[in-house]
Amino acid sequence: MTKPKHYREIIDALVDVCVTGQGQLATRRVHAGVWNAAATAEDMPQEHAANVLLKRLSPTEREALAYLLASEFRGGVFETLQALESAAVEPFQDGYEGGPHHDFIGRLGGWHWPAH
Repeated sequence: MTKPKHYREIIDALVDVCVTGQGQLATRRVHAGVWNAAATAEDMPQEHAANVLLKRLSPTEREALAYLLASEFRGGVFETLQALESAAVEPFQDGYEGGPHHDFIGRLGGWHWPAH
């Protein structure tokens, strides 16, 4: 099966955003133990509450939370790709390894694109 070049580029861009981009923003904040350094109880109370929570967590607990948040971000991309496939949106009607969501998960895991 041959897919348009932009199919691979889009899947790879989605993988990149999960690994190095927006998908790591929450993970970096949780690892640092600060959600928003500018938040106060009066201004941005929810973000301040997140700061308080993160300070109470041990490094092991923060690692577990960071993993969960990164997983949820990846899950959102996965579900979006499934929806695009279900709606038969070009070029996401199918993928190399099943559906485009399978290609996405494969690329996250280091799978290489087929030569053709």
